[in-house]
Amino acid sequence: MIVDEGIKIFKFYFSVSKDEQERRFKARETDPLKQYKLSPVDKESQKLWDEYSLAKFMMLSATHTDVAPWTIVKSDDKRRARINCIKHILNFVDYPNKIKAKDIEVDNDIIVYGRDEAIAMEKMFKFSLK
Repeated sequence: MIVDEGIKIFKFYFSVSKDEQERRFKARETDPLKQYKLSPVDKESQKLWDEYSLAKFMMLSATHTDVAPWTIVKSDDKRRARINCIKHILNFVDYPNKIKAKDIEVDNDIIVYGRDEAIAMEKMFKFSLK
């Protein structure tokens, strides 16, 4: 109903690899400006990576729709992730003096359609279960 009223829905999932997350957590342990960001839950999350990945897959499979799709933003590189997220939004909204589409193309290694991510994850799960 919301979409029928002309409202655009953007759902973003900023996805960080296990290795990058571990690197960030280790950096936070020693950086006094970032230590507040690290909690015991964060350390546990590394141990539960497979369970969280399954939950991500199930969430994408259950809630990715044509009218409200998920967009996965590969976020190992924070700057590239943010820039591409902004470009993605700019491609889908109208505004005065809109930037030419060729000037705001997203990096397809960073921006991934939610359904494509779910399919890739399903293949990964099937492979890892063998």
